[in-house]
Amino acid sequence: MDFRQFRTFVTAAEQLHLGRTAELLGIAQPAVTQQIKTLEAQLDFKVFHRVRRGIELTEAGAIFLEHAKTALAKAETAVLAGRRASRGELGKLCIAYAHSAMLEPELPALLHRFSEARPEVELDLRDITVQEQVTALADERIDVAFLRSPPGPLPSSIKLTAFSRQPLDVVMSREHPAAQADKLTLRDLANERFIVVGDPPGVGIGHRVLQLCMEAGFEPATMLQAGDSVSIVSLAAAGLGVGLVPRSLERFGIDGAVFRPIPMANCFTELVIATRAFDRSATTRLLLELAQQSIAT
Repeated sequence: MDFRQFRTFVTAAEQLHLGRTAELLGIAQPAVTQQIKTLEAQLDFKVFHRVRRGIELTEAGAIFLEHAKTALAKAETAVLAGRRASRGELGKLCIAYAHSAMLEPELPALLHRFSEARPEVELDLRDITVQEQVTALADERIDVAFLRSPPGPLPSSIKLTAFSRQPLDVVMSREHPAAQADKLTLRDLANERFIVVGDPPGVGIGHRVLQLCMEAGFEPATMLQAGDSVSIVSLAAAGLGVGLVPRSLERFGIDGAVFRPIPMANCFTELVIATRAFDRSATTRLLLELAQQSIAT
């Protein structure tokens, strides 16, 4: 049986007249009769009795009517839900991000815009490492990843989209001799211990900092690894070394930390959005569209 038969039966049960049922459904009366006969054969019981002026429900038909109405209502709800999901208005979007990415204003602002546009889409946010993000994205355990560039080698199935860029500033203790210097270059810090995020070689902000040091003509003699950029700020404030961190972290005001800009045109860090190249879901597409609008403004 199909929902067309259910709809014909419910309409006939409400009208108790095959002719009016045919008119309402826009089909011929013999077609109504045939659909009801087919339904009764599949149900193995009669739903109507013929009477002088039309039809009436059997006892079994009256009970079946209530269930048929419920089934039709659920089917219509399912169709509407499917249509809304296809437009990105329902469902779930699983997003992974680098820890420091959520400390920059662009990502929370984007998530806010997305939630306003699609309030019924559930957001599942996961703070995991770059390598975990790439693996989870390839395995379809997450939908979107916000990665620090460079993300390292990527499968061909993953596509990157530019999202945001932040200047990298030197952070140090206010007691550091260079904290009050009129001008400060990265080369001036060549003999300092650098506090860096413990990213794997060629990955993330850890690699970016080492790359900038090499461009400035030196390789840090000593390094101290930290789990994230916030930890770098705290350790630098305590006098354990200097670090390069996104400028946005200055607004959190960690006591004892001093931020100084570096006059290098390429002294910045980038966030990129990683998605599966074959992902055509409406929710992912909308997030990318909103991200591009953010960049344009």
